Amino acid sequence: MKKLMLALLLIALITRLYALDSRPIDHDESIHAYLSFRLLNNHEYRYDPAYHGPFIYFSTAGIFGVLGDSKFTARLVPVIFSLAGIFFAARMKKFYSYAPVFALIMVFSPSILYYSRYLRNDLIVLASFIAVIYSYFSYRLERNPAYIYLAVIFSAIMISSKENGYLYLGTLISFVVFRRIYERDFSLDVRALKHFIPAFLIGSIIFASLYSAGFSDMDGLKRATIDSFRHWFTMHGQKDHWKPIYYYARLIFQYEFLPLGMVLAGIPEFYERLKNRKVSEFELFAFYWLITAFLIYHVLSHKVPWLLVHLTAPMAFFGSIYARYLSRKEGAVVFAVLFAVTAGMAGYLAYVDSTNTNHDLIYIQAQPDIELLAERIKQFNGSVLVFVPGNDYWPLPWYLRHENVGFSSSYYGGYDAVVTSEGQVESVKEKGYILDGKYTLRPGHDLYWLHKAQGS
Repeated sequence: MKKLMLALLLIALITRLYALDSRPIDHDESIHAYLSFRLLNNHEYRYDPAYHGPFIYFSTAGIFGVLGDSKFTARLVPVIFSLAGIFFAARMKKFYSYAPVFALIMVFSPSILYYSRYLRNDLIVLASFIAVIYSYFSYRLERNPAYIYLAVIFSAIMISSKENGYLYLGTLISFVVFRRIYERDFSLDVRALKHFIPAFLIGSIIFASLYSAGFSDMDGLKRATIDSFRHWFTMHGQKDHWKPIYYYARLIFQYEFLPLGMVLAGIPEFYERLKNRKVSEFELFAFYWLITAFLIYHVLSHKVPWLLVHLTAPMAFFGSIYARYLSRKEGAVVFAVLFAVTAGMAGYLAYVDSTNTNHDLIYIQAQPDIELLAERIKQFNGSVLVFVPGNDYWPLPWYLRHENVGFSSSYYGGYDAVVTSEGQVESVKEKGYILDGKYTLRPGHDLYWLHKAQGS
């Protein structure tokens, strides 16, 4: 088992780190990276629900402080947590034989691989929840209090990373409550409570110190709870990033057909075991996580491709429990073929065509042109204004974090060159500038380089 886990982790490490800095930093990535850079250098941070939880900023700032700030180091936090998720998935073997299959899907899933190499919070949240699940069932099995502390610490990281951490926490807590009600188990585990109280205090300190920026902004705790829920309920009402109800179904059929097939193959056995009252608590939880995840993410109007990882993991988890077909030649062959296609697609999206927004999984991505534009600005011998209404110029502030460049949603005179969007080109030309370059920020949104005409 140790050799298998080491092999999985080594493969995961290679697949996550290989060409990690080849793809341009994207819009959301650049905001996360830039705010982490500002946190490290200016000691500035204030929690805003629109930019999700503070953990990614403090952890990325810490990496910048040790290893320097770059595209590669900016993406290391999701890489690290992706490895942690795979580690805990493989450790589930103490509960069921085919846990390595769950870990294998975590390594090669197209959505999980792509967003393990992307500076977002989702892999932090997902991996932390897998650690919490592992800790909960390990405590149930072994009664080792160390698992209580592990579960609480990862829960604190989870809800300090992104707002859907509360959804994950609610999934586990509601399952425990329903189980106790069904079993009419209203007893109090005094031994667990004795350890849970100090563990809860540790988790609370992690949560409070992050959201309050080291207790310098105590109002951050209110924004982390009341304001956070209010913000995302408002976004749901406004249908921010709205997609039709079948959006994730389409993505699953396109990219995550292997874990879907595993779920469909496992449901008959689960049903038989449920009907005959042979189903374990572990199996019930796997089904509960699967169902609640599908309900939550299909109901929410905010539908984006990186959230697919939160559906892929419970599918792989549930499906791998009933992977006994792998012991039969026919089942193993079908799995191997589907796995090969899945792994090939994951590699193609991660390393070959990672900026092509025609892929639904990629959705939106800064194009290589943006790095050419950033380099031109760095090499330009003169002052530059990046002027785009709505401040729609990201990821340029990240790329130009070490440069003295003006960024504005309004035009200001006195600059030797101006970078702006298509709608402002003519008005800038009227002020004596010459158009001398077009750069695609992302499909459908170009930026234009204009410099002062001689003698103007």
